[in-house]
Amino acid sequence: MQLVALIILIVFSIVGFAAIFFTTFGTLIILIGALIYAFLTNFSIFTIKSLVLLLVFYLCGEVFENLSVILGTKKMGASNLAVVGAFIGGLAGAALGVSALGIGIIPGTFLGIFLGAFLAELVLKRDIIKSLKAGTGGLLGRLGSIVFKVIIALIMFLIMATRIIGFYS
Repeated sequence: MQLVALIILIVFSIVGFAAIFFTTFGTLIILIGALIYAFLTNFSIFTIKSLVLLLVFYLCGEVFENLSVILGTKKMGASNLAVVGAFIGGLAGAALGVSALGIGIIPGTFLGIFLGAFLAELVLKRDIIKSLKAGTGGLLGRLGSIVFKVIIALIMFLIMATRIIGFYS
């Protein structure tokens, strides 16, 4: 059963890591893999304490991801409406990207964030330069969130590997 649990953990970890670049749920997939692994191994390797630690890192990544887009947009002088536009645009772009067999999810998300912030700012301030800056800020925020979530995922991997190696050594 431990081999099956390890295979499931590895698959969830690889899929979750790849998903960081495509969606916001990558670290959640990694966390779910750890929970399944803990359950299948009767919590002998991943204890509740280690799972709570993984949960804390996951939640930190989620908070930072949302703040990153907001701060990136605001840093470029955008209005609150542009921040909302970036958020809604990112969701809409991702949804439309999925309809292209998942291939368009990354460009759809980035284009949605940019257009959402850009159009909201353009409607509100009627200034193309400020609107371009708002869209660019949203994109930079999303890129920053991806980098941060990759770091979070690597920390989660380190915690899991340390627990597994420590158990068997």
